[in-house]
Amino acid sequence: MDDPLNWSGDDQERALRAIAPWYDLDFGPLSDDVAMLLELTGPGQRVLELGAGSGRIAVPLALNDRSVTAVDSSDAMLGVGQDRMREAGVDVAPGDMRCLRLDAQFDWVVFGLSTFQHLLSRKDQLASLRVAERHLADGGRLVIDWTAPRPDDIEPSPAIIHQEWVRQSEAGEVVTKSACQELALDRYYGDALDRALPIAWITYQYDATEDTGRVRRSLARFPLRVNLNAGEMAGLLAVCGLRPLDWYGSWDYAPAGDGERLIVVAESAS
Repeated sequence: MDDPLNWSGDDQERALRAIAPWYDLDFGPLSDDVAMLLELTGPGQRVLELGAGSGRIAVPLALNDRSVTAVDSSDAMLGVGQDRMREAGVDVAPGDMRCLRLDAQFDWVVFGLSTFQHLLSRKDQLASLRVAERHLADGGRLVIDWTAPRPDDIEPSPAIIHQEWVRQSEAGEVVTKSACQELALDRYYGDALDRALPIAWITYQYDATEDTGRVRRSLARFPLRVNLNAGEMAGLLAVCGLRPLDWYGSWDYAPAGDGERLIVVAESAS
């Protein structure tokens, strides 16, 4: 089994090139997290989204009078959404969330839908949190939204691909998405702590069937940090000069531990 801690930026971009054409069809119907962010933020406030992708979150925030800067390092994802984002008034800033330096500060910094889980090592996690802290204005807030730990995250069971949905694309194709998750066990890179962190290989398969019956398959496989709990996140925040204010377990503010998400709202401790 290949080692996820040897995953490179080029590897990530290849995976995202396969995902990008289908990202809006896949995640576009999701809106509950956007509704939560609209409630947390206010009109006129400055929002920095790290890992903004195609703008699923950034665009509705901008259309509701937030001043939004969207950062992403993927040419493939920005290629899908940057025109739409700019039309909505979003400031699109290609860049790496681990070393970003903008000449601006923000009322809110957002790691949306599981973005933080793409940071596999302690070094990258801490670097990104320090970027967030550095870009917070006085009284600013940080929001991180990720998948809550599940028992099967750390079960070394065989990978079984399962169908997630069937939808129709704007071009009229019938698209089927299948996915599977497989725990990565053989890791030889990074320090001892990195080797102890649960990482899974995620596979997305999109099959697009045209009117002629021809099927086009897009396949992406990428590593994702799993089983990240609130205590671990609190420790990461503390190292970077941040302190939690509120914890939630869902986008409708269920208590942490009572939902499928973990969401923290934090502020600078200084």
